[in-house]
Amino acid sequence: MKKTHLIWSLVIWSFILTTSFIWNYHLVKTSNDKLVLDKSRAFFDQILITREWNAEHGGVYVPITARTQPNQYLEDSLRDIITIDGLKLTKINPAYMTRQIDETNKKNNDLQFHITSLNPIRPENKADSWETKALDMFAKGVAEYIELVKNGSTSAYRYMAPLYINESCLKCHAKQGYKPGDIRGGISVSFPAKAFIGNVQKQVFSLGIIHFVILLLGALGLLNYHRMANKYLLIIESRNNELAKINATKDKFFSIIGHDLKAPFTGILGFSRILIDKMDKKDYGSIEKYAKIIHDSSERTFHFLGNLLDWSQTQTGKLQTNPRRFNIVHEINEVKELLKETAREKSISIKNEIGDNIMVFADKDMINTVLRNLLSNAVKFTPTGGRITISASKTKNDLLIKIADNGIGIPKERIEKLFTIYDKRSTEGTRNEKGTGLGLILCKEFIEKNNGKIWVESLVGKGSSFFFSLPLFQNTTVLGSPRLTR
Repeated sequence: MKKTHLIWSLVIWSFILTTSFIWNYHLVKTSNDKLVLDKSRAFFDQILITREWNAEHGGVYVPITARTQPNQYLEDSLRDIITIDGLKLTKINPAYMTRQIDETNKKNNDLQFHITSLNPIRPENKADSWETKALDMFAKGVAEYIELVKNGSTSAYRYMAPLYINESCLKCHAKQGYKPGDIRGGISVSFPAKAFIGNVQKQVFSLGIIHFVILLLGALGLLNYHRMANKYLLIIESRNNELAKINATKDKFFSIIGHDLKAPFTGILGFSRILIDKMDKKDYGSIEKYAKIIHDSSERTFHFLGNLLDWSQTQTGKLQTNPRRFNIVHEINEVKELLKETAREKSISIKNEIGDNIMVFADKDMINTVLRNLLSNAVKFTPTGGRITISASKTKNDLLIKIADNGIGIPKERIEKLFTIYDKRSTEGTRNEKGTGLGLILCKEFIEKNNGKIWVESLVGKGSSFFFSLPLFQNTTVLGSPRLTR
């Protein structure tokens, strides 16, 4: 394959991923804008319907209280009345009702309403600068106006739509020169934007990470394919019977690319070629060394692909939780058995202090993945001759499991980001073991999908303790281990 072909392939691949990111960003932004606009319209329509109901009934009478005093701006001979029982009532017109709804609403949440006009009867209804701009736009034919307004470190969405004069409005506003159909003002709605902006940022960040990883792995795959294709080009020219094998390799490669994420195999291929060369030279002394390197690299790559695939499924919602009753102790012992040889090589003891029969209600496969990641991490970061202890305690409804080691510990500044994609770094173990950087992220995803919590306590040089909770199944046995506290 010519070098220009590789360059064009990389350019096209980059263009496709860039276009995909831009399009997905547009969808996220458009969806958020529509959600904000629909919410604003709903609030406005709610107030408008309430005002129309009030106007259709010519206002409503309510008892006069310290909070609800007669409206001094309402010119109505029947504004205040007294019932035959002596109860003093005052008339609430649409504008007064809107103000009282706004005052009540402020006590319960951050949503605010404000009825306003360029020519208000009530001075407090005077439009602020933003509302004045919106009212000017309504006069020019704009049907509604919404804007994200920033004020220092805070931001809010502000929405406003016009109020039109109808027959029921003329009683109060005819003397101002209004006629039916005129715009007499508007109602502005405002609410905090933090939650909406945070949601957009989170989605865009996830999109960026996914597209970047796909772009990087795709580029590495294309480079690898370019090298492989060049290697087999001469063979294809002299041996037509190898064509099917090369096409199969190519198809397999594109299949890997199409499934969004497969790890770079450059290192494995390189050491394989070294191993073949050593065998050709009958240098059998180093075969075991390179075979072990290939095995370890393959194992890490396989673990990485598994974690990455599981994580991508959690982000797209394709990974379904299947909770059921099972014995957590059996799962712990199974994972402990899997890691027995790795722990033996470092002379690390793994002690399980949990009883024999503790039933939980969760997705068995997900919890098995959590245990594998946490225990393998404990082995990875525990020095030769160290110890790992697994214990548990029961609360009213949950089982709290603790996996503690006396390893190298975790710096305080890293603990806060340990379970997030924002800091997907892998630290080398005590014997330079490599990690995927996704294991703890998966643990958090899986534990939370099973209605549990996960956290860590650690001191550098002293060791780490990982805690996670799971729902207990009814009629479980009483634990024999001491109660743990968070």
